[in-house]
Amino acid sequence: MTPQASRHLKFWAARVGGFFLTVIGLCALGGLLGGILFPFIGWLGGSNLSHEHMLVAGVRSGAFFFLVWAPGVALVREFMRGARERRLAAEAEAGPGEAEPGQSGG
Repeated sequence: MTPQASRHLKFWAARVGGFFLTVIGLCALGGLLGGILFPFIGWLGGSNLSHEHMLVAGVRSGAFFFLVWAPGVALVREFMRGARERRLAAEAEAGPGEAEPGQSGG
């Protein structure tokens, strides 16, 4: 495998892995927030449901609501990280003192 092919493979493996880790992390965060907020709001509202039932409903609803948004957020995040990584690699190859195209030297 050529060094360039190896760099591309590592680049895309990092993007795909980062995407899935971001989605899983956001869904876990949604479940945690739902598990905390649902029982609290149920207690404030005087709900007759048990604490365990509100906790489970909160975890399920929070994880689902975050799952709706997580793939889009993760996709944008990984494209931004990939663009930054490629820009930094191009700047490193260009060497110090060379201005980027479109930027003035003064």
